[in-house]
Amino acid sequence: MGLVAMTDLMLKAREGKYAVGYFESWDLQSLKAVVSAAEEESSPVIIGFNGGVLKNADRVLKPDNLLYYAAIGKIAAEITPVPVSFILNEVPVLAHALQGIDLGFNAVMFEPESEDIDKNIAMFGRLVAKAHLKGVSVEANFGQLPTADQYDLRQRTGSHSLTDPESAKRFVEATGIDLLGVSIGNVEVLMDGKVSLDFELFERIHRVVDIPLTLHGGSGIADEDINELIKRGLCKMNLGTALNQAFLDGMDSVQKSGSQNISPKYRIGSGLKEDILAGGEISMKELVRYKMKVYGSSGKAGI
Repeated sequence: MGLVAMTDLMLKAREGKYAVGYFESWDLQSLKAVVSAAEEESSPVIIGFNGGVLKNADRVLKPDNLLYYAAIGKIAAEITPVPVSFILNEVPVLAHALQGIDLGFNAVMFEPESEDIDKNIAMFGRLVAKAHLKGVSVEANFGQLPTADQYDLRQRTGSHSLTDPESAKRFVEATGIDLLGVSIGNVEVLMDGKVSLDFELFERIHRVVDIPLTLHGGSGIADEDINELIKRGLCKMNLGTALNQAFLDGMDSVQKSGSQNISPKYRIGSGLKEDILAGGEISMKELVRYKMKVYGSSGKAGI
């Protein structure tokens, strides 16, 4: 089908009262899991990779060339019949976000490390100007999301700041971004437990910000809370950590199956029953299919 503008996916989701999932991949197998799930569920989908991870200078291997990832994402979008947007997610360096636009990602999420609002507005202005010339959507978070290691789930305390509606409105108007990620109690990289969300705050943001709202940290949010947010205007839901765990669980299941074949060409990437990557892909695909049903996007590919 080819790439579909993120803004178009979001407009249809808003009108149809459902959310489109961004299911973060990290390699070919995980990307195939997401696309296969979308095809089986006849669901629009957002595919993509985490720019901060791929370009992390602390990697044992050198930072990855984004061209590889751009290529497989664009091919995946071309050969699938469902509507697909392709995002370079959570990029901390402006140069890498700009590079993503040149390489063919049709959405970028820039997450600058600076806390200087004026400096960030200037950087986003530069990014949005280039992105919009090429039909690329730009997403930003406004408000600080803690990771699980920074947040005490039981005490509801940690390093974070919730999104202020009026400040968010000014930021959106000053930058011209297309999607806004909000902080309403969501926590990233949460493996266990569920967060408590501020629905009233979400509604206040939705009333004053006239662009699609998104939520990161989907692994720590209960399904019923997601449904409630969709009723209140949520258009995009991010999921990552739970997918990582599902993939690992699938690999572990095959690893424990007792295969005596030790050849790497059979155990890694063959697609045979002893292939641990195939086990991970299947497990991840089933979780994505389940979440598409939760988000209400199943069956919406033809709308």
